[in-house]
Amino acid sequence: MKLKGAMSIMMVLLLGLLSLGNVSAGISQDYTIDRVEVDNRDISESDVNFITVERGDSLDVEVWVRGLSVGAVRDDIRVKAWIGGYEYGDIAEQTKIFKVEPSGLYKKTLSVSLPDDIDADNKGRSERYSLHVEVFDGVNEARKNYALMVEEKRHDLRIQDIIFRPGTVVNSGDMLFTTVRVENMGDKKEEDIQVKVSIPELGFLARDYIDELVPDDNDNEEEKSGDVELFGRIPKDVQSGDYDVKVELIFNRGHDVVSEDFTIRVEGKEKAGVGAEDSLVSVDATRKDVKVGESVSYKVMIANFGDEAARYSAEVLGVGAWGSAGVDPAFVAVNAGDTGELFVKVTPSVVGEQSFTVKVKSNGQVVKEVNLQANVAKSAADLRKGLEVGFAVLAILLVILGLIIAFTKLRSEGGDDEGPELEEEKEAGQTYY
Repeated sequence: MKLKGAMSIMMVLLLGLLSLGNVSAGISQDYTIDRVEVDNRDISESDVNFITVERGDSLDVEVWVRGLSVGAVRDDIRVKAWIGGYEYGDIAEQTKIFKVEPSGLYKKTLSVSLPDDIDADNKGRSERYSLHVEVFDGVNEARKNYALMVEEKRHDLRIQDIIFRPGTVVNSGDMLFTTVRVENMGDKKEEDIQVKVSIPELGFLARDYIDELVPDDNDNEEEKSGDVELFGRIPKDVQSGDYDVKVELIFNRGHDVVSEDFTIRVEGKEKAGVGAEDSLVSVDATRKDVKVGESVSYKVMIANFGDEAARYSAEVLGVGAWGSAGVDPAFVAVNAGDTGELFVKVTPSVVGEQSFTVKVKSNGQVVKEVNLQANVAKSAADLRKGLEVGFAVLAILLVILGLIIAFTKLRSEGGDDEGPELEEEKEAGQTYY
């Protein structure tokens, strides 16, 4: 009897715990789902017309949440829209936490994206799912479910994978092999599928055809995906750099095109530019006269006898100790068979015979080295200033010389007048003993 009584008590307690668990996630008394729109269309749980979308599309879900007039203020509310049944994870989107007050109406918008590979065929018909819309807090919720049909696109080819050989780095002049794997995720069988691989910047193009691919959900033993092997040679004279590779699928009688872009690195020849043998450089004069503080220009004339355009520049060496120099313009672009000019401007600050060197370069390589001279004399201002100083010094010397002569003359005249008087005074003043 005691054992039966104990078991009865345990059963009552267990049922009580289960009932508490069921009550803990109940319908909220504070808010409700007032209205739901999908892609700007009102929907309801009783709709006989279900929502139909294609896989890969996105659903814009707008949810209006109403705070019940007898409810409490809640500041821990979220809205969530989700679709179950996807094999590889959840398809869901939810809002951040927001506040709901009694009698308030709140609009929340979510975007739910359907995967490209979600099941979309049920024996020739669209696959049925449910769109779940939930408003919830930490304990309670409001929930509605809507019928959703997902169907395949009529024509839907995919580039499933790309393999480059020898890899994404290739040398100029080498062969580039490309394997393109294609799958049919559409509703129709595709025939005569053209597959192209091109590098437009290099003029590279390779293409081939896949005869046919049936839809992925076709139960027949026909090909649902296929590989194409394409190859071509990278041009030999390509410069090193990154180049865009375009992979294209052209199908449905040319009405549909799917493309993806990739990048490969080509290790090629560095541009050598026009060499010294293809460039003729001359100067209007190797020696020019100039005065201190003034400027003189040497015209450097360049002829490009190469097969391609080149950019020329000039570097001036050996001027820093006695003046300053510059080049105008900084560089000149000369087409094949054409000429150009650079001007080397020198401003000396030291008198004398000065020498300097000009190095003419094409794309960083020296094509000509020219030794030039500047015969630097004093400027007119310096000569005038020197003359002015000379005249000033001469005037001062003349003044001093005049003063010396005047003082000398006065002294000599003063000595002659006072001689007899001094003699008489001396005689008068003598005392004889």
